[in-house]
Amino acid sequence: MRLIGFIPDPVDAKVFENYLITKNIETKLDRVGSGWKIWVINEDLLSCAKDELASFLNNPSAGIYLDTQPKALKILQEKETQEQNSRYLEVPLVQVPGAPKVTIFLLLATIAMGLPGLFGEEYLEKMVKNFGIQGENSAGFQLAELKSGEVWRLVTPVFLHFGPLHLIFNCLLLKQFGEMIELARGARRFFLLWLLLCVATNIAQFYLGAIGLEQGKLMVFQPKIFGGMSGVIYGLVGYSWMKSEFQPSLGIGVPKGMLNFLLIWLVICWTGLLGPVANISHTSGLVCGIILGLIPQKFSL
Repeated sequence: MRLIGFIPDPVDAKVFENYLITKNIETKLDRVGSGWKIWVINEDLLSCAKDELASFLNNPSAGIYLDTQPKALKILQEKETQEQNSRYLEVPLVQVPGAPKVTIFLLLATIAMGLPGLFGEEYLEKMVKNFGIQGENSAGFQLAELKSGEVWRLVTPVFLHFGPLHLIFNCLLLKQFGEMIELARGARRFFLLWLLLCVATNIAQFYLGAIGLEQGKLMVFQPKIFGGMSGVIYGLVGYSWMKSEFQPSLGIGVPKGMLNFLLIWLVICWTGLLGPVANISHTSGLVCGIILGLIPQKFSL
């Protein structure tokens, strides 16, 4: 904003202001004593405004300055209407977070399918028989159920849990990371991310989890029964970790303390101190999540 001059008469000052409005030159008037200072808002129009002021001061009663008030008022009203319409149009663009429907559905499904396994071996065996992946030979490379059309077994093992702490821990983490990612990236992207992690971790655990050492030799054994959402959770952690590092504008991240704890827990599980754990599922999930999280935002989930 720049000062272009002074008009001593208040009536003339208002006439000149209206005239400049008709020329699309926005001004501001400041009272000084009995007169008015004239300021121009857009400095790019400074030279033009000065010329107009000089012409006005030479002949303020010229015909071009008469009856400018109605036209100036109409211009101001149209401008105000446009600004109001712009504000109304901006309202739908503001994303108001809704309920994370996919996350809620997955939580309910996890609880519904995980609870029967807590009521004894008989119920757990039935759940594994209907929803798990089991090997068919000593090498563990037969997927007879899938070949017969039971493709849901690529996903459903993540709903099987083998203890209350296992179930509760995974549900809490699924809620935290699922809700955060779903609200930031949308339900479809989150569900596709979850689905990819399910398939990747289940297949990796089935094949690579059957590899082990026996008398110093690398062997492939009958795949053990496995299940749980932990591999997917580690995938969501890896995804969130990378998004926080390289695409922080998404608002997705992992608290540093939680990240350190989960990485340390992953290492402890690999030591065998906690008994049989689906380490391949955890590790493959983390790796897949990191890879998916590194994909540029325009193309990523």
